[in-house]
Amino acid sequence: MKKILALLLAAIMVLSMAACTEAGPTTTNPSGNASTPTPEKPQEVTLKVWGPSEDQATDTSWLQTRLAAFEKAHPEYKITWQLGVCPEGDAKTMVTTDVSAAADVFMYANDQLGTLIEAEALAELGGSYLDGIKANYSQTLIDTVTYTDGGVYGFPFTNNTWFLYYDKSVYTEEDVKSMETLLEKGKVAFPITNSWYIWSFYAAAGGTLFGPNGIDADAGIELGDKATDVTKYLVNMCAHPNFVNDVDNAGLDGIKDGSIKAYFDGSWNAKPVKDALGDNMGAAQLPTITINGEQLQMKAFAGSKAIGVNRQSKNMKVALMVAEFLASPESQLAKYEMRGVIPCASKLLENETIKADIIASAEANTMNKTACGQPTIPEMSNYWTPAANMGTAIYNKEVTLDNAQEQTELLESALNKTGL
Repeated sequence: MKKILALLLAAIMVLSMAACTEAGPTTTNPSGNASTPTPEKPQEVTLKVWGPSEDQATDTSWLQTRLAAFEKAHPEYKITWQLGVCPEGDAKTMVTTDVSAAADVFMYANDQLGTLIEAEALAELGGSYLDGIKANYSQTLIDTVTYTDGGVYGFPFTNNTWFLYYDKSVYTEEDVKSMETLLEKGKVAFPITNSWYIWSFYAAAGGTLFGPNGIDADAGIELGDKATDVTKYLVNMCAHPNFVNDVDNAGLDGIKDGSIKAYFDGSWNAKPVKDALGDNMGAAQLPTITINGEQLQMKAFAGSKAIGVNRQSKNMKVALMVAEFLASPESQLAKYEMRGVIPCASKLLENETIKADIIASAEANTMNKTACGQPTIPEMSNYWTPAANMGTAIYNKEVTLDNAQEQTELLESALNKTGL
């Protein structure tokens, strides 16, 4: 009988141990009594995300839907989102006003990189994030978010450059290779008073901004040996009867009403151009200009728009994950489908829909063949006002063929010192 009881007790103990093992670990409440196990709670995080209004106009806009997708992919976090409107071009001002109170994740145009870094507003990427950048982007794009210290400070999500739109009922593919032919056959709008565009002419003739790589502040800005000839070319171009200065949307409005046959802009206006021209919409990389019998290739600034993480974020780990997610190929494709923003992740350039898009092709060809890097160092801020003033003076006929050399020399001096 004792042996039977001992065997029964042993069996009961084994069954109890097995039951405990299947049930998992238990916790002890404050009274010391064992309680049933509880699932691990998601980590609660509050995250500020800033971007342009077009991305977040409604609950079903791109930003809201991508953040919802992030939540689904990462149930380990319970995130309270604080969304704010900040256009990419305004990040330099809005973020640096109070970096500690600014967004954890924000979008910015890469020409603001130096200012944001100097304000300690951008976190440098490393580890798997940097590996992802190197795997997903061309070197040209990586350079747009690389600072003078060699660090990478953002996830690009679209190219930021400009190219040629034209009416295919007026121009052939051969015609649009030459600025002179464009002007000969129809009205052409170009924003000569906009400093982001006017550099393309001086760059064509060998002008440089802060050395060959755009990061040597001591090298300054050099207009090149042919600079005076470029200025004279611009004087003659502005005097051409078919030239229109593209200010106050003159170019786009002219495309819409049929008075303008070619104009220069970025992919952000692809939809209204398509709506206006329909099957006659053409797009191409920049044309050449002819100076003293020599064909010189115009070069647009090559930049990007990127997603950065605030260096002073209190939730750095999650902020980095969100930034990478918003710039992922999947998010870029969603942005293209929802807003027409051309993606820049390398693998998406092989997407059949993207390859068939003439705007995407024109933008890619411009970035790869007819563009120059836009410097990101703080000294680049010295360029914008003098260049715009020069364009205005040329258009207003204050700069003439007779004083072109003097005015060009004054411009170069102003670019390297103070405003013109």
